[in-house]
Amino acid sequence: MATRKTSGTRARDSDRNAICQILDAALADGQLSGEEHRQRVSAATNAATLGELEPLTADLQIPGAVQPFAASTPKLGRRPVVLGGLAVAAIVLVVAVAVILMTNDSTPDTTPTPSAATPETHELAAEPFSPAPSTSPPADPAPVVLGPPPNLHTADGLTLVLDDIRRRFGDTTGYELAIMSDEALLARPDPTDDSSKLVYTFERGWGDPSSRPRSDTDDVTDLGAFDVQAAAAALQAAPETLRIAPDEVSETFIDVDHIAEPPEPGALELLVKVSTKSGTDGWIYLDPAGNIKRVEYPS
Repeated sequence: MATRKTSGTRARDSDRNAICQILDAALADGQLSGEEHRQRVSAATNAATLGELEPLTADLQIPGAVQPFAASTPKLGRRPVVLGGLAVAAIVLVVAVAVILMTNDSTPDTTPTPSAATPETHELAAEPFSPAPSTSPPADPAPVVLGPPPNLHTADGLTLVLDDIRRRFGDTTGYELAIMSDEALLARPDPTDDSSKLVYTFERGWGDPSSRPRSDTDDVTDLGAFDVQAAAAALQAAPETLRIAPDEVSETFIDVDHIAEPPEPGALELLVKVSTKSGTDGWIYLDPAGNIKRVEYPS
């Protein structure tokens, strides 16, 4: 058996969609302003019951159609109100006639004639539309404001890169690590192909890798086994060490790599490169403790 709809009946998505279609049509034919349309559509999409939906279209002209649904009110609750109203009207009429006959008043009778009972309508349908309280659209989430990227050539920046390598991969091993002031590149073994390596880019986090051919000089080593504080100090002093004016520097990066030194097994080496605006490059070679091994001045 079909469930009788009342103002408290829970609204379905199809009920909300039907109301939104009527509101769209009302906007198109000029019955609603843009702001009224926005408010009513918002109220419709957030309505929980049919009673909340009905007033949204009650004051609109809907060509060739009735409301898309009608939330009926139980008739037993209405009948005593209507009958009571008629009884009171009859008593008032009898009293008025009796007064006129007893006083023989010549004043024209102005007692209103009772009219037919007004057809029943939902109590909310006769009220002018006003946006229902607490149905405003949910607030948009606060925008995420990203500050400027950290300078990766500071001690904190180098530590951030190494910590993110550990967080992503579980250790700091790899073939090579190149760190610019605002991004970094990490080469690690490809677990599915020994002849390839995977290169990851760091920009506020490590992205997906790209595949590159592995070279004969690519040796797995602990790329985090160096003195971070000493390396950061060497980076800051690099232009002065290479006799380059600060305003002539166009780019600086540090490269961490394992360097083979036959017949010795080799060791970790840090290479600082400073490029100038005139197109020349200077190089500083450091050991893991940050000590300068060799300097090549720009030429």
